[in-house]
Amino acid sequence: MREQLSDVIVESEHLMTGRIRQLPPDVIAKIAAGEVIERPASVVKELLENSVDAGATRIDIDLEAGGTDLIRVVDDGRGIAEDDLALAFSSHATSKLADADDLFRIVTLGFRGEALASIGGVSKVTLQSLPREASAGAEIRCEGLALSPVRPWNGSPGTRIEVRHLFYNVPVRKKFLKTIGTELGHVCEMVTKLALAHPALHITLRHNGKLVHDIPAAAGLLDRIGLFFGRGVRDGLYDIASPPGHLGLNGYVGDPKNDRGNARYQYFFVNGRPFRDRSLAHAFQEAYRGLLMTGRYPVGFLFLTIPPDQVDVNVHPTKSEVRFRDNSTIYSLVRSTVKNRLLKENLIPQLQAPPTNHDLPTFRRDTPMLSREAESPERSVPPVLNVPPRPPIEPSVPSTWQDVFPSRSLAPTPYLPFNEAAGETTIAPALPAFGSDASAPRLTDATLPPSFPLPFTPNGSALQVHDAYLILETPQGMLVIDQHALHERILFEQLRTRVRSGQLEVQRLLIPEPIELPAEQAALVIEVADSLHDLGLEVSEFGGNTILLSSYPTLLGRKAPHVIFQAVVDELLKHDRPPTKEAMLHHLMATMACKAAVKAGDRLSAEEITYLLELRDMAEDSHHCPHGRPTSLLFSRHELDKQFKRLG
Repeated sequence: MREQLSDVIVESEHLMTGRIRQLPPDVIAKIAAGEVIERPASVVKELLENSVDAGATRIDIDLEAGGTDLIRVVDDGRGIAEDDLALAFSSHATSKLADADDLFRIVTLGFRGEALASIGGVSKVTLQSLPREASAGAEIRCEGLALSPVRPWNGSPGTRIEVRHLFYNVPVRKKFLKTIGTELGHVCEMVTKLALAHPALHITLRHNGKLVHDIPAAAGLLDRIGLFFGRGVRDGLYDIASPPGHLGLNGYVGDPKNDRGNARYQYFFVNGRPFRDRSLAHAFQEAYRGLLMTGRYPVGFLFLTIPPDQVDVNVHPTKSEVRFRDNSTIYSLVRSTVKNRLLKENLIPQLQAPPTNHDLPTFRRDTPMLSREAESPERSVPPVLNVPPRPPIEPSVPSTWQDVFPSRSLAPTPYLPFNEAAGETTIAPALPAFGSDASAPRLTDATLPPSFPLPFTPNGSALQVHDAYLILETPQGMLVIDQHALHERILFEQLRTRVRSGQLEVQRLLIPEPIELPAEQAALVIEVADSLHDLGLEVSEFGGNTILLSSYPTLLGRKAPHVIFQAVVDELLKHDRPPTKEAMLHHLMATMACKAAVKAGDRLSAEEITYLLELRDMAEDSHHCPHGRPTSLLFSRHELDKQFKRLG
């Protein structure tokens, strides 16, 4: 092995010290093919694009051994004239461009004229074609760019291309191919993209003689999505359409509950061409900000319509990437169109009971039944208070914002006092802190009348269970609300509104609080000091690794300033690279809202629950917290009736 490596090194040194020389045509062809043809799927892509550009309405694809032994593509397009068959295998020979200016207004999928030359350089190709206006067709063969004479061919109008023994003369490249199943999967992905981009095209795909796909022209875009990705994906889509203009966006986006662990269910097309673009993928992800958990990705099929002179497709050898003249406008178009569409939907997840045999729950007799104490040993059950039941809420409880704040026309910020004993910040409609009024009467199991064996709530109110969830009756069924997630969303929206309007109320500290941080964290805080100032956190250097905190948002009450600040620092450290200012502000506001919101375990009074539900009705997006967790789950009336056997 060492001797072989030495020979290679010696030979390489000899070549590097030699004279400059022209490479042979076969070497040039193999180099060009290496840029364009990576695997069988690359061949299929180039041939399908040529068929679409030729005006085909039907394309039939046959493969053997994942495409490594045979790729056959037959279309009913315009065909190729007999005199042009040999020229088709020449480098940069095409009918789609006339001059350099055409590169900046490309309306076809192919344009470079190097597909057949690249394919012919690494395989054995048979090209047969009959133009629609011709009476007879012709055939030519190419083997490593060695062309045979043109011969007559009697076949149907259109073009028929057979590619056999891919990489037969480049054995090193052939060794890098994956298994037959993997290569077939890549081909299917290419077919999927083409079928989605051109819904009027009839496509069939066969592998080793077995039918894989038969997609008729009558199958619309939604039908094709259902065929390729399943009914679950298809039924969880919302149609989108941008306002009329010279730039257009339409397609389908997925409900947040149908998210995925990767971005493979995201497809972008521009003028019928599939492409990849990190900027637009980020815009699409940003439209779901606050609706998805970190590390989750939405489903989407987005189709851009842009004037050809506004997009450059000549930036990648495989034409898989594009460059937009006005990328920021396209970014805003994608984000705003998708986000506005999602805001129109009721995105409250519906709680579904797990299916069981005969729709009845089953229990194992050998499974011990655990008490609440056994399930949560770390949490003790509070003692039952021997107090009378809470009387009905009197009219003194405010029912409108004007009753509480007659001088304000808009909903005020809830007062958020700091409970020194509990170390928590809570929300309240007036001055008393959440859970801090120990003398307030509570409805307990011990004080319920004998006629009410279960907790009772008046119409329009909610029941708190486990000091974490609110149960509310709605016309649709039973709504279960996570009190922390909901309050977090409300605080986030209030903080965001004030930051954007420049009206964030700031509480200055009488004595700035020194906070010592590791050197790299202190440097990071000073670097983003301007952004922190926008959030009401004024920081400055004090010397060494110490930061002075001089102010914090009044909206977050008297929560210990260093707690809010440390949460902000922790959020900054999560990112490997500095995010955009807008994204950073979003993450920081979400973190601050989370720290200041009520927690699971906070007992709420009836007034506090009512106030929280009023704030929920006024929120722009009450379905999810800023981190993507749902704030509520709906157990539908139909599901309840089904579980209790009320449905026949």
